[in-house]
Amino acid sequence: MSADPELTGKRVLVLGGETALGRALAVGLAEPGADVAIASLTTDTKAEFAINSALNELWALGRRGVALPIDASDVAQVRDAVARAERELGRLDLAAVAVGETKAALDVLREALEGRDVVVVEGEDAAAALREVGERLAPSASG
Repeated sequence: MSADPELTGKRVLVLGGETALGRALAVGLAEPGADVAIASLTTDTKAEFAINSALNELWALGRRGVALPIDASDVAQVRDAVARAERELGRLDLAAVAVGETKAALDVLREALEGRDVVVVEGEDAAAALREVGERLAPSASG
């Protein structure tokens, strides 16, 4: 797939990257050119394996990425994840949260991203979620 000029160079944090929806978002954003930080919701072994596996897919696409195994209920870990993502990828353009139950994480993300967009996507329709996130990213490409 060729890179979409509106997503090339964009940097996105996907929280909930160990979920099917989060993985689909991470890979779906990387395919047209975005660099993606993939953060987990928990620090268990299965979640860490899943986000590292998704990261390997990003690298296979030639995109930059970072896996961030965190406990999203821990405010300090969410802040640290945003800081690490920005150190490794550059200033984030947007954060996409693949589940809606992480209210504390949402508040911290909004604060850490200083007014940049945070999109909460739910359900199992990865294509619809990817369209929603892509539409939120695309307008900032021209501005």
